[in-house]
Amino acid sequence: MTDLSAIEWEVRRIGPADAADMLSRIAASGHVDKLMLEAFERDMRCGRWLLNGAPIIISADDQVLDGRARLHACVRSGNAFETLIVKGIKKGAFETIDSIRKRTLADVLSIRSEIHGRSLGAALRIIWSYQAGAAPGTGKAPGTTALLSILEQHPEIRDSVIPALRAMPLLPHGCGIALHYLANRTNPEKADQFIAQLGEPVSTNPHDPVVQLRAALEGLRGQGGARKQTYILAIAIKAWNAFSRGKSIKHLRFGAERESFPRMERDPSWGPLGESVERDRRAPMAPETTLRVRVVMVTPEMAEAMLADRGPNRHVSAPVINKYARDMLAGRWQLNGQTIKIARDGRLLDGQHRLEAAKKAKCAFPAIIVEGLAQETFASLDIGRRRSVSDILRERGESLTIILASALRWLWMIENGVILAANSSPTNGELLDVLGQHPEIRTSIKQVAAIREIMGSGIAAALHRTFADKDTVRADEFFARLIDGVQLAEQSPIRHLRERLIRTRSSHRVRLAEAERVAISIKAWNAYRDDRPVQLLIWRNRGAAREPLPAVM
Repeated sequence: MTDLSAIEWEVRRIGPADAADMLSRIAASGHVDKLMLEAFERDMRCGRWLLNGAPIIISADDQVLDGRARLHACVRSGNAFETLIVKGIKKGAFETIDSIRKRTLADVLSIRSEIHGRSLGAALRIIWSYQAGAAPGTGKAPGTTALLSILEQHPEIRDSVIPALRAMPLLPHGCGIALHYLANRTNPEKADQFIAQLGEPVSTNPHDPVVQLRAALEGLRGQGGARKQTYILAIAIKAWNAFSRGKSIKHLRFGAERESFPRMERDPSWGPLGESVERDRRAPMAPETTLRVRVVMVTPEMAEAMLADRGPNRHVSAPVINKYARDMLAGRWQLNGQTIKIARDGRLLDGQHRLEAAKKAKCAFPAIIVEGLAQETFASLDIGRRRSVSDILRERGESLTIILASALRWLWMIENGVILAANSSPTNGELLDVLGQHPEIRTSIKQVAAIREIMGSGIAAALHRTFADKDTVRADEFFARLIDGVQLAEQSPIRHLRERLIRTRSSHRVRLAEAERVAISIKAWNAYRDDRPVQLLIWRNRGAAREPLPAVM
């Protein structure tokens, strides 16, 4: 039973010195998401940081379990920030925080009820790249907070959403929004004409830049995957430059290897990226918010009441709900420091997957509920990298943690018979249980270390452990011969499996689904244990002769 009385909380303003002291007591060892750190630093430096209900989590022995990005950002920015601090969380409970789907920019824009939020998000990425002097579609995109700041600084971008629809489907909507907005900065009247003529041409002159662009975009549509955003935007800007000057062009091309990405001619200077930061730096810190924090057992009835006022939110993920419900039913769910966040007007901001899981499982779960948050905090919820199982294993002192995490996942799927189930994945708690039940998986990883040329190490370790539970000696022999191929007879099941894996591993045309890889491996193992020769190793997963996943003998 979770002891809710052991949990303490407070809202504090953390200064750089406090943050440095807390960083000296960090328990985690994984890396910090660089883009998230930079976004947090900009917000703190510019006075945009909002108290969003995401806590800095501290264990009962005063170790910092979560919040490194915020603390590092505080030190780097030199500015204080206000945050919720939750104390008394057990380290083992914190490990149950799952690597869930983070909120994307499109999620945030849709939640904010922005018109055509997904396309607007794509346009913001393009505008960011253009502003930074880079070619759109290349390099790593900035964080959600940074892109939202572009929209805050230039709200007139929204005025290009509807006009850009006129150029569809030739010009992807996100590209059209960005192009119209950038063109609109130089000549609003011609920007509207340019986009309109892309949708409904008024000229048949083959050297007209709009006609040239339409022909190029039509050609790209026919090529399917060849519709590269960088190329589309480059030729569109070239066509716009000619159109705005009333010039004709003979050939509309762009060679990324030969020329730099084109710029809008007579484009008003954006200034360096730091210009808006310097302007925003004088903005006052966000006003303090009075939060109400409760640590309670959330019943299914309470969950239903909170879900009734969720308002616009991202779509729920059924696999995530199922994962949480399994943990709740198994008694594995613990108070791990994650909060359920509610706005000042009572609207649910964060926590719908946990609440839906409680309804599905028909059982209560412990939670920290934070009320009184500003609506704007949506932008900073779940936008960073979450802790994965490999992070947890690394912090526990395990080695080869990425392979171990993969092996545990495959072992869980094999044991639960969900290899063929789409979107089925275990929770962190379930994977840690598998490790506790099968500590020998560490030995299996070493046993199959040399197999990576023909099979993934994680799936191989899970299969070795499954086979070894039946016969350790023969499992070791099976994988040794699968790796080296020594003295295998013509009809040896190991030889057939080895050749099939090598053939599909090296081919760019023939792909072997992971479920089929598991199935034929089990078939080969069963034949090997029975000393049964094999002439053909196949597994039928389609048609009238469809086979179930074979059981391990």
